Amino acid sequence: MSPMAQAIEVYKTDTDRVEFSGRLAAFAVIQDGAHDEIYNGGSRIRLIHEHQFQQGWSSIIRAEWGFDPWFKDGTDAHYKRMLYAGAAHEKWGSFTVGKQYGPWYDMVAVNTDWFWINGGEASGTFEGRSGDGGLHGTGRPDNSLYWKKGFGEFTVGLLYQLSHDGQHSNETSLFEDGVFTTETEYSGYERDYSYEAALNWHPNEDVTVGGVFHHTELSDYESGNSENGDVDAWLLGGHWSPGNWYIALVGGEYRNHIAGSTLDSSEAFVDKARGAEFVVNYKFKEVIWGDDSVELYGGLNHLEDTDSEARYAYQILGAAWRVKDLTLATEYRFDNSRQSDGSEYSADRDQLMFLARYDF
Repeated sequence: MSPMAQAIEVYKTDTDRVEFSGRLAAFAVIQDGAHDEIYNGGSRIRLIHEHQFQQGWSSIIRAEWGFDPWFKDGTDAHYKRMLYAGAAHEKWGSFTVGKQYGPWYDMVAVNTDWFWINGGEASGTFEGRSGDGGLHGTGRPDNSLYWKKGFGEFTVGLLYQLSHDGQHSNETSLFEDGVFTTETEYSGYERDYSYEAALNWHPNEDVTVGGVFHHTELSDYESGNSENGDVDAWLLGGHWSPGNWYIALVGGEYRNHIAGSTLDSSEAFVDKARGAEFVVNYKFKEVIWGDDSVELYGGLNHLEDTDSEARYAYQILGAAWRVKDLTLATEYRFDNSRQSDGSEYSADRDQLMFLARYDF
């Protein structure tokens, strides 16, 4: 949600613009009074091309890659974050194709993505079957078609995700009773399609309220069997931003979507989970040298299994200092998670974190 920094305009005319921009970010964690290590904070680079046509049409092409500039694992660990193209018109809306944010994040979950280090788990955006939400579609869905259009105080977003075959097989030759046979084990997923529909209401410039529904038709291959891996999820949310304040809340229900490891479940994916995220932020502008200067913020992230006592939950207190393209932030995370039987985790999971981020 932070504004775009001073991007480098590689090329610009009256009708065309090529931009090179990105981010370098790292954060440190202190837990149990001991320094943990330095982590990559979502570093990335991007290329954007925009063209202005006649009759009000414009086009965009965006390519963005994430990477680890600190070589934590001995490599840059690069990966594709987004790759899409599309066109927009004030009358007909925008239409984009490729790997991109869909209405789940773009229109609803983004409301509470305001913590500089933590957050996001309770919105169900990235806690599903792939780290960036590309397979199941709530994060950055691949092979997707996204249409978004404003109608006065309302905005509509529709997304359709095409099929993807991520099924793998492993064949083993067996010799039993004098006969050679072949045993095949399957793994991975096969997506038939997914779709999302979202609606936002903006009664004024300080208020947005909306919701989104998501469905994925998915086959989950395990031990040679194809199991129903369909995902259904709902998310409601909004924000209020009077003056220097920003207050936002999202909440949702996720069926067969949240990874079991997130909620101490023996199941690969939790049958039904519910989550809520809340954030309140206040900006002290021009208090000291800087653009937006100092931010103080707090909030919570609460994700729970409805069939057990398991929850992934914490509260946040944080502060940030923004100086042009540089952000320095610190957050203290009060962990309130529980295991499936309701007991606390044996280790102290409270954390103090420090972030340094440079946008270009």
